[in-house]
Amino acid sequence: METGVRESREFIIRRAREDDIYQVIEVNMASLPERYWFGFYLTLLRNWGEAFLVAEADGRVVGYAMSRVEETRDPVLLGLKSELEPASRPPESRGLLSKIAGGLYGFLASSRPVGHLVSIAVMPAYRRRGIGKALLSETIRVMRDVYKVDAIYLEVRVSNKPAISLYEKLGFRKVRIAHAYYADGEDAYIMVKRLREEAGALEGSEGEATT
Repeated sequence: METGVRESREFIIRRAREDDIYQVIEVNMASLPERYWFGFYLTLLRNWGEAFLVAEADGRVVGYAMSRVEETRDPVLLGLKSELEPASRPPESRGLLSKIAGGLYGFLASSRPVGHLVSIAVMPAYRRRGIGKALLSETIRVMRDVYKVDAIYLEVRVSNKPAISLYEKLGFRKVRIAHAYYADGEDAYIMVKRLREEAGALEGSEGEATT
């Protein structure tokens, strides 16, 4: 089996290759209103190839997830703070990990690596087969095990309830609203999943979709 390949009965998840990009563009155009130029895909593939994944079924690319690694001091993107947490919530209701996280804000003297899921999509005819979940799960694994990031974040339309539900099932939390983020003026939720437990958790947290 090719390194980096994960199989199911109906599809495989593998690393993308340069000759996949045109098919990835087809998936993007059939699935999302957001568009990217060829060079953008190529840059992500060449710089963060382990995190550029495709889903293959019936001999063709039917889904993809592409990500990059960034550096940030932003505690929201690092999953250490939520701007959506009610300010009036009593301190005693916060969990121990949240208190630890709060104490870390002042210690972020240097930036930390964070994964950014730039885009994920599945062809309409191939949705509801677990492909989106498989792509996202493998992205999380790669970001944790290969790129060693502290957290992974993504943007999702506030109206995209199926995608939000999937992300929440895999441990992402809404932490910020990006107003008029999309070209049509719709807001986006910023959602984050912590990947390094020792650095704390979101304030107030216990414990097939496309963007």
